Amino acid sequence: MAAQQIQVKLFTYSVIERKDEIEEKYERCYQTVQTLTNGLNDREYHDALTNHISKDKSQEEVISLGLLTAVLLDPKNADKIYRDLTLLSRDGLQSVIAHLQQFTLEKWNRLLETPRKQLLWLVREMVRNNIAGVDNLCWNLMRNAAGGDISSTNIALIEYLLDLYQDHRKWLERFPWLIASVIYSFLRFIEDHNNLIPLRNREVAFTVSLLRDRFTDCLIIGRDLIRLLQNVSRIPEFELFWKDLLYNPQSLSPGLTNGVIQILETRTSRRFLQSRLTPDMERKLVFFTSSVRFGHHKRYQEWFQNKYLNTPEAQSLRSDLIRFIVGLIHPTNELLCSDIIPRWAVIGWLITTCTSNIALANAKMALFYDWVCYDPKHDNIMNIEPAILVMLNSLRIHPTVTASLLDFLCRIIPNFYPAQTERIRNGIFVSLRQILDKRVLASLVPLFTNPRIDGELRAMIQNTFREFCDPPAVQGDPIKNDDMIDNMMLISLKGELIAENEDITFSDEESETSPKKTVVSENNSIPAVKTTPAKVKLKEKNVLPPDLDKEALQMLSKEMRLETETLYFEKDNERKCESMEKIIQLIVQDDELYPDMLAALGSCISCLLKNQIEEKIFPSVLNDDALEDSIGKPLFVMFRSISQFPEDDSRRLQLLSLLAEMRTHQTRIGYLLFYYLQVSSVLNNNANRKMNNGIKFLIYKEFCDTQEVEIGDCLLSDLQLCQEDDQSLFCWLIPAVYNQFPKNVVGNEDFLHLVVSTVDGSQIQEIICLILQGKLCMFRSDAVPSLATSSLNWETMEQYFFWQLVSAHDIDIKVILSNITKLDYNNHPETLTNILLMLKKEKPTLDLLKPVLCREIKPLNDQFVISVISSWYLEHGENVANLVSQLLISRCPVVSPTKRKRGQGQGLGSRGGVAPPSAERILGHMERIRSRGTCPVLFRAEGMQKALQIAQAACTDTQRMLFSNLFQLLEDDEPHTPTTNKNSTGGKGRGRKAAPTFGNSNKRTTVMLKSVIKELSDSSEESSEEEEVIKPRQTKKRRKINTVASDSD
Repeated sequence: MAAQQIQVKLFTYSVIERKDEIEEKYERCYQTVQTLTNGLNDREYHDALTNHISKDKSQEEVISLGLLTAVLLDPKNADKIYRDLTLLSRDGLQSVIAHLQQFTLEKWNRLLETPRKQLLWLVREMVRNNIAGVDNLCWNLMRNAAGGDISSTNIALIEYLLDLYQDHRKWLERFPWLIASVIYSFLRFIEDHNNLIPLRNREVAFTVSLLRDRFTDCLIIGRDLIRLLQNVSRIPEFELFWKDLLYNPQSLSPGLTNGVIQILETRTSRRFLQSRLTPDMERKLVFFTSSVRFGHHKRYQEWFQNKYLNTPEAQSLRSDLIRFIVGLIHPTNELLCSDIIPRWAVIGWLITTCTSNIALANAKMALFYDWVCYDPKHDNIMNIEPAILVMLNSLRIHPTVTASLLDFLCRIIPNFYPAQTERIRNGIFVSLRQILDKRVLASLVPLFTNPRIDGELRAMIQNTFREFCDPPAVQGDPIKNDDMIDNMMLISLKGELIAENEDITFSDEESETSPKKTVVSENNSIPAVKTTPAKVKLKEKNVLPPDLDKEALQMLSKEMRLETETLYFEKDNERKCESMEKIIQLIVQDDELYPDMLAALGSCISCLLKNQIEEKIFPSVLNDDALEDSIGKPLFVMFRSISQFPEDDSRRLQLLSLLAEMRTHQTRIGYLLFYYLQVSSVLNNNANRKMNNGIKFLIYKEFCDTQEVEIGDCLLSDLQLCQEDDQSLFCWLIPAVYNQFPKNVVGNEDFLHLVVSTVDGSQIQEIICLILQGKLCMFRSDAVPSLATSSLNWETMEQYFFWQLVSAHDIDIKVILSNITKLDYNNHPETLTNILLMLKKEKPTLDLLKPVLCREIKPLNDQFVISVISSWYLEHGENVANLVSQLLISRCPVVSPTKRKRGQGQGLGSRGGVAPPSAERILGHMERIRSRGTCPVLFRAEGMQKALQIAQAACTDTQRMLFSNLFQLLEDDEPHTPTTNKNSTGGKGRGRKAAPTFGNSNKRTTVMLKSVIKELSDSSEESSEEEEVIKPRQTKKRRKINTVASDSD
């Protein structure tokens, strides 16, 4: 076989990327094969490769990889190359399968289309030839078929897998674990394919058949098999299967004596939970939960959201992600004690950002699924820990999340499996007892009886979990509810849990039954914490916090060290403030305070004031006294001292340097400084003190300059952290941010998105009130088009808040209409809805009508133009008809109907691109309005009749046929004798016998409308950006037509 020179290109790369080592290796191997076989026939080809391998056995892999590359690049000769590959391989193609595994696990998304198709072809050939190890290859391929993804590429892969398993059913049944994986995956696919009926029907038939024939093999999945079967239980075929599973389980598997409960008591193998995340998604999630610091996680969340969760269909993926985190991500003790983002925070984010009620219910079920039949002997405490921590840690910032999860937990006891209510109740109660025994939480009382929870829900919780709502008997002074919550959070965040897995990697199946030994007590629980009275604190023993840098403390002078320690040990707040003032005096008096000393002092103060810095400072009731009290703490003493020194004073710069050093240890310093400056400004204004607030806020700019950070970046990072800590404080600071730093934030997309993603209904109301009063400006007209474009990727409520802000700023509607043609009716409903409501309030003009009619006529369900024209006509009557007719006439080319012969017209053309619209596009929209029957009177207006006559005269035969229904609306001007004309659409629009018709009354109208849309869509692709506008000539008619001046482009 003569080898062909084919360019080696397997993967796609971005502009800045280069070929990696893997592709270079394949290229070298491929070139070796080409060199050995170039110009040889089939027999010589095989002999040359065989001789080369026999001389040097190390060359076997080179030849195998070269032939594998040839298969992936050369579809025409793939059969012959694969035959030679099987004959030359001495390991049964195991080395080839190993490299294909690498393709599917690491390079699948980068494979070009031809190599990807050839890889799938090669897998099918290996299955047909029963090559050992190809079952693992199929499992990896199945992982790349993502859930929540109905893109054409993903659907094509699912269809390929379905065809493969159906065509080779006997081969599939040789691998019980692969059968279980296929069932697990296809049950998940069926959930996403409600709108792909033919494919779903095939999947349902195949899955039900495999379930009935090999249900015993499927039992190894465990309890998540029931979870997935519940999600598809409404499908008729699965309803019948559920009846057998509930009432005659032994007909499916003789060993299934206890039915559904027996399956629920079996923990799901990690392999199945892992199978529903693509390898790329798994790598990102593992990195997210093992390397990203808490407080710096938001941009990673946004990236993950945009990458994998940005479509309505992708909402179902949240359940897979939660099950993966719960079942596989088990952090070590070291990780639990670090500042890496905890599992509960990731799960809380997945739940709070869910936009589908069904997906949200499934996500909650995925979180609690290990609770329903929990057994400490077989289940892992790490599988139930995230749910309780999500509820606990959401209580302060997102109490609605905690309330919804507690409500869900109460309701699944009677509703999850009514026939086994007591068994489900026992499983959940055992889970709660295990949480207390393992010291995940010290007590459930503060969670179950917290006043932040609605009274009715709290009563239901106490009725359901009565034994956990009674506070434990404690000697000494009673502990306050908030203190108990703080203590519980300390336990959960500082790593009292000892994970059964020593690292973040996933253990083999064997390790699930025999966990690794860890340093725990004899009963495999956390060592008991010695209980002490609540008032006995560490500070009373004069013991410094363990995370304090002792070396840094020793670098300070004796006097400064004593005052610094006083900040921690002293209970009286005034005494602490005095110590801070003395520290500042020591700093400004010491001219030889080197940068190392400032760094050490900043580290110590940050550590000793940690509790004060992290506590909530914003008062719940806003008045001067409350605001003044909120800044009466040691940290704010330093802020006040900085503001008292002149701008160029070296002492001020020295304190700013200290503050910048503190920010490296406590990132909240930035927004606390801004809060102090704003409170000072408010208090000065209320006291009628004459002070330039702009000069005061100059301190924040100097603070940013000291850190060598752009002020815009510094503001954004500080406000993001403030928003995570205290949303009320964040919203209170927003007006000051926009007013004091307009150059940096007005019109800035990131700031605006941060605002609309944070505020609730009452907070957006406050902001709008400030805008209407002229006290706040968040963007100007020139920024609205780009902001509107960016907002298309935001959540629904964020977009609605944005458009409320646009309305409050009184932006000219013409600015907004500049992007109207780029908006898709199905994908951008929020934006189009708001523009539609704004247009309804406007008086129609040609300047508004032109961009509206420039929109595409497709799809059929797009009602934007119809709604605008209809609403205008209802309000303004014939004025709308006159504007449409004037625009239509101005877009018609010159034509003389008395001289033009049939079929020789210039036609309307569709060369009109962006603005103004072409006549053909205007007629297309009029045809849509006619077919809907929304404005029948519009077409009877005198101006519209004239415009339709001129347009009909300018039409080609094809166009007259497309708009024949529209032209039938032309009325006779005077009585005449009707004549018969076979081609009535080719006339001048007069002498018709048929009466005008409106509405979508028959199929012919719909077919014609689709033809119009298709014709216009095809012609618009060839249109130019401008169309010559020529005034129509005045021609002799039965009725005089007034010339209408064309609107200038």
